[in-house]
Amino acid sequence: MSFFKKYLSYLNVINEKKYESAYNGTLEINWVNGKKILDTENTNYSYGNLGKVLHKALKQTKSDFKSKNTEILVLGLGGGDVVKQLRDDFKSEAKITAIEIDPIMIEIAMNEFDVLPNQKLEIVKEDAETFLKYNKKTFDLIIVDLFHDITIPLFVFKQSFIQAVFNALPLNGSVIFNTFILEDEHEIRNNLFVRSLETKFKLQSFKNLYGHNHLIVAQKNI
Repeated sequence: MSFFKKYLSYLNVINEKKYESAYNGTLEINWVNGKKILDTENTNYSYGNLGKVLHKALKQTKSDFKSKNTEILVLGLGGGDVVKQLRDDFKSEAKITAIEIDPIMIEIAMNEFDVLPNQKLEIVKEDAETFLKYNKKTFDLIIVDLFHDITIPLFVFKQSFIQAVFNALPLNGSVIFNTFILEDEHEIRNNLFVRSLETKFKLQSFKNLYGHNHLIVAQKNI
């Protein structure tokens, strides 16, 4: 992008490119306030307010996620915002495994935001529920950031998924759930979800972050 267009993005949103995804509909690469971000038609997906939510989550996490011997599981790569934050903002040297079902999203992360696989980053194209179901490893930190536009897959809130996350963590390992509350039904859903998590984890809950995000940071202490 030219310097002129980047400057104009401080005045108006500048659209650079659009992608069509079977999972997420129209995905837009936009410039806002001099910064390149990823949006759906209805919400920010990466490198905008969503990135601020994940940054807060990582600051609240009590488990070690920075050492080179630790392992992080990211369920929902998106544009790779959380990977960039782990590396750039938190200087994490951990091995990261990122699970993403949408091939278009993987293409965007790699081609638009330079989130590239290497010895410390493995990107796996797979359904997150299936991956956890058959997973045998443990991870010091699990980040659950699963969205299809403004929809969260229903399996995230099921007891079987909570148990699979629990099984994939060592004692004192942590999990971050990024969710949202847009209507009364979501409020009821999330309240039930929190109660289920409280039976297995020590929780921190943050509602109304940058709009409608509900962030849950949980540590396994059983």
